[in-house]
Amino acid sequence: GYLGYEVRHDTQCWILEQEGVQGCVANDRKNSGKTNPNVPTAAFIFADRSLVYDHKTGDWYAIGVADNVTPVADHHKRNSSNDTISWIHSVKNALSSMGSSKGRVAQDSAPTLTNNPQGKKKVSFIPNRSKETYQKDISRSHEEIRNGESYELCVTNQLEAEFEVSLPKSKNIHEVPLSIYRLLREKNPAPFSAYMGFYRDGRLDSSSSSSGAVSICCSSPERFLSVKKPQPGTIKCDRSRNSTAKIFIAESKPIKGTASRYTGDEPTEIAKKIDSKIAADLKESVKDKAENLMIVDLLRNDLGRICEVGSVHVPKLMHIETYATVHQMVSTVRGTLDGEKNNAIDVIEACFPGGSMTGAPKQRTMEILEEIEQGVSRGPYSGCLGYISLNGCMDMNIIIRSAILTPMHDDKNTASRWKASVGCGGAITALSVSEDEYQEMLLKSRAVCGTICEWVERVSGGDEGNGRRLDEETNEIIS
Repeated sequence: GYLGYEVRHDTQCWILEQEGVQGCVANDRKNSGKTNPNVPTAAFIFADRSLVYDHKTGDWYAIGVADNVTPVADHHKRNSSNDTISWIHSVKNALSSMGSSKGRVAQDSAPTLTNNPQGKKKVSFIPNRSKETYQKDISRSHEEIRNGESYELCVTNQLEAEFEVSLPKSKNIHEVPLSIYRLLREKNPAPFSAYMGFYRDGRLDSSSSSSGAVSICCSSPERFLSVKKPQPGTIKCDRSRNSTAKIFIAESKPIKGTASRYTGDEPTEIAKKIDSKIAADLKESVKDKAENLMIVDLLRNDLGRICEVGSVHVPKLMHIETYATVHQMVSTVRGTLDGEKNNAIDVIEACFPGGSMTGAPKQRTMEILEEIEQGVSRGPYSGCLGYISLNGCMDMNIIIRSAILTPMHDDKNTASRWKASVGCGGAITALSVSEDEYQEMLLKSRAVCGTICEWVERVSGGDEGNGRRLDEETNEIIS
């Protein structure tokens, strides 16, 4: 499941209580009318049966949770050992009948919904706060830095759009966002991509409500937190522990520092050299290194609350990673977790929200950001998405480069209207230039906004690949 950014009110209360502060009240804030009431603050499912695919080996895993205390008389009930094993065998047979999936490439990433005969449609993304307001927010951030209130503030904005597509009654409502996500994976692949949808009713009808119905189409490159068992021989237990001690490795990989990849028309070798130069310049950027280092220190502090004393370390500092559209500066922070004392939930409590989405120091900076962002909830954006396993392990991304999609039902039930929200922003330091920061904010939104526009254009009968872009003045995606 996912934890939206506003869960911060609960986790920060926990942290303040650990520091001796009394009387903290969670959710003590004024809710803006611009906040989407249909998006849950957090949502999880208990996945008692799941299929896991290993992209490296091409292997499938069928995983079932069985109740080992089910009475003998109930051994045919769901989640009994017999029933779970029977399900695993049925899944194995179904997968075997499909043939080997190793090395196959999915051909269905293009939209499959009915074309709209009315012709090509245009999607306009409108920001919550205009360019002028956003640049004033950067000036406010500089003032707070000069006053010593913060070192770095991650100022964000929300780009929002509504669009309509034909959706026959035979189609499930989740097919729209799932189809968009398939195209997003094609256009902007990333290591922590994820699709997640929550619906009380799978189809459109006049009685169904959009309340609580939400999909997240995420192409995140950033790991927030993972908790994993150590590789054999990598951790030496101290003499006070026995050989069966529950030891885990907690890890975070914050991203701070982004540069657009080169997409010119020069010959391949020349283009590669230019692109490599952009990555090299990012690696040496004083501003980006300062941003990254401040968040690394913040996360060392966060993990230090919960990890073994002296175990928190930084195996990779300011490493450049390259993705489809951008170069990113990424660091890795790790610590050792004593599973007898703490678990994955404790790690989330100590670290949420991710420091790369707040700035430093975290608590005071979030208070300032609440004012700057006019009390508008970030929703799932800036939160985390992933899994928490029964074996004590966990992996959570940071929800960035993502679209939050909610359905807006009509009266005729012949078309589907959707609201899309794309969060984007950047870290503001004393060295930040307002125009550069605004352009970086647009850069981070472009892949997701462009994907939605292309998808709607395909479905409405438009041509593919017309080079859509985000207009820098109006913030609209245009062809």
